[in-house]
Amino acid sequence: MLNMSAKELVANMQQGELSSVEVTEFYIDRIKQQNDSVNAVIAQRFEEALVQAHHADECARAGEPIGALHGLPMTIKDAYEVTGLTCEVGHLPYQGRVSTHDAVVVERLRAAGAIILGKTNTPLQCADLQTYNAIHGTTNNPYNLAHTPGGSSGGAAAALAAGMTPLEFGSDIGGSIRTPAHFCGVFGHKPTFDVIPQRGHVPPAHGALTASALSVMGPLARCVDDLALAFDVTVGLDDQSGAGLRLSLPPASVSNVRSLRVGVWLRDDYCPIDNETCLGIEAASRSLEALGATVHEAKPSFDLARHHETYLMHLSAIIGAGFSAQQVGMMQQVVDAAHRDDKSPNVLQARGTLLRHRDWLMWNEIRAHLSQQWRAFFNDYDVLICPVTPTTAMLHDQETSYAARTIRVNGEVRPYSDNVVWAGVATLCGLPATAVPVGRDSNGLPFGLQVVGPEYGDHTTLAVARMLEEAGYRSAPVVSFA
Repeated sequence: MLNMSAKELVANMQQGELSSVEVTEFYIDRIKQQNDSVNAVIAQRFEEALVQAHHADECARAGEPIGALHGLPMTIKDAYEVTGLTCEVGHLPYQGRVSTHDAVVVERLRAAGAIILGKTNTPLQCADLQTYNAIHGTTNNPYNLAHTPGGSSGGAAAALAAGMTPLEFGSDIGGSIRTPAHFCGVFGHKPTFDVIPQRGHVPPAHGALTASALSVMGPLARCVDDLALAFDVTVGLDDQSGAGLRLSLPPASVSNVRSLRVGVWLRDDYCPIDNETCLGIEAASRSLEALGATVHEAKPSFDLARHHETYLMHLSAIIGAGFSAQQVGMMQQVVDAAHRDDKSPNVLQARGTLLRHRDWLMWNEIRAHLSQQWRAFFNDYDVLICPVTPTTAMLHDQETSYAARTIRVNGEVRPYSDNVVWAGVATLCGLPATAVPVGRDSNGLPFGLQVVGPEYGDHTTLAVARMLEEAGYRSAPVVSFA
């Protein structure tokens, strides 16, 4: 059962070869056995889940209509409201706050037959690439407990990698689905902006009706079939959008690998990538080429540094909206002390936090021009393959402030914020991107790539991810702890 996909589990339950109770009990036991080492699952509803599993089995025996996830137990990122469970996102003022309603994503998963077993850990307010907080502590990478699983969907990816759930759902504004997938050797899909509703996700605050201008909701899984399954049952506009709107995503632009056109963007002096990761992504690209795809080194016509500056002007404005007066004052001090030509990451973040609306409008116009350059690129290529982050999973670092943290790339010390540069390539213009595991480095840590597609081209990036999976690029083996 441990190595069966969610799709296979559902099929077996529909055929009567497994019961929902058996599968649910298996994953409850798995969480109890594994979670002490990984600390991924931070809230649980095991008794209620078993009651729902019994009901699912009764419905199946009675021949009642059943959904695409009928009887499937799963965990979900703590950022989603789930009735009867806390939704704390590591934020002390939220400690003990129990949700009285489901997020839209949870409603849709339940409507398809999924059973929520529990919730998985996040960084404080989902605002880091490491997963730890003052309420639930640190989540570890199953492949090396001294390393982070990433963030902010770090608990989600770690739970998958340790075999504590067959399916997960995360969210992404700065790589928060793709980075944990990359660090933990699983698949993740960042959808086109707003094709899956954000309502019921925290942040923003509990009960907020407005949504972030960059955040997306999306699945993590151990195979592409499961990614597509979870995507298909949750995609669609929010009912609050009104009856006059309808979402109809196009099919994949390619039906077989021989018609596939791939641009590969790996090396850029603005944000260098670990050599082992580069070689692994190149090998995966060559695998597609060997199967008949047209593969070239290619990128959109914009400059990565300029793109990233534009991304930070949007991202920092969103994150800074929740800052205290003291934090805003600190950002002002950073800006006041910086030279006007200083474009270091911390200065860019401070400037973005303090943007006036008329200045934001200028940056939004720049974003529109970048979107136009992406469209030109996708006239010639179906997808772009590029890195997710510069390195494999980092060692835990909770003592150093975010602004002062560093990473090491090929022996060179680089800013910690380099971790969001390649993630921003897909995020700024709302493009879909599917994270695909590529292999493990010489230290045994997983790494992957991201397949970026045109706006609303989610089925295309998933199709290319499936081509890579069929070429042998699959999730890292499930980790077990005695």
